Amino acid sequence: MNDFNALTTWVQPQHLATSAIDGYRADFESRTVHMLHITDFLKVDKVTRLARFFGQEATFNQIYGLYATDGGIKGKRVSADGWRAADKGSRWYTYGLLADPDPRFRFSPNLITCLDLYRVLVTSAFRAYVSALTGLPLGDFKSCSYANAAWRFSRTA
Repeated sequence: MNDFNALTTWVQPQHLATSAIDGYRADFESRTVHMLHITDFLKVDKVTRLARFFGQEATFNQIYGLYATDGGIKGKRVSADGWRAADKGSRWYTYGLLADPDPRFRFSPNLITCLDLYRVLVTSAFRAYVSALTGLPLGDFKSCSYANAAWRFSRTA
């Protein structure tokens, strides 16, 4: 028996069952590279709101990076122009980094859902769940970026 009731508003119930958790852990431990792929993990209403927020209401800053040129393992963040000017073989990554919600959506229910997800991810129930899935102990953690995001997203324009 497990006690992951705090996650029931977010996680599909079949993923919280002891038999599912045992199966995920066996799968995780059987892989050379430890990872899990869980399909349909979040409840549909939550996914719908998150998709609306990230797809229509959030703004992103594009980030660019090149492979290290000094033989090190750490890449180098560059401007968009620097990334485009670099040889294709030197380009390492580009991604959108969440910046802020569009001011028109500062208090949307989709934004509130996103902030609620950040809150859930740092709870002891979620840490215990991930530990049960992986067999790895997770310590207490809090993300300053989540707290900063909550402040930025909720402040008035």
